[in-house]
Amino acid sequence: MSETNQITFDTTVQSEGKFKFVAIPFSPREVWGAKPRFSVSGTINKIPVRGTLGALGQDYFLRLSVAWLRDSGIVPGDTVTVNLSLEGFH
Repeated sequence: MSETNQITFDTTVQSEGKFKFVAIPFSPREVWGAKPRFSVSGTINKIPVRGTLGALGQDYFLRLSVAWLRDSGIVPGDTVTVNLSLEGFH
């Protein structure tokens, strides 16, 4: 991963119904520029993760699948360290 494109932050895994996610505490548009979608890869607690950021108004989030959560052992309410990069950005 490119050092200039990497963002690291601590956050809490959140849950709303069956929807599990981590909130993105920065504006992807400001960091990576305006894009139709933000496909990201990186790690959560050093466990590989990939996905496309979702948006609700001006707020962005990374949805976590049931399978990823099961395999990682991470549960909603856990505080995690997230390291993300925009895919295809070098």
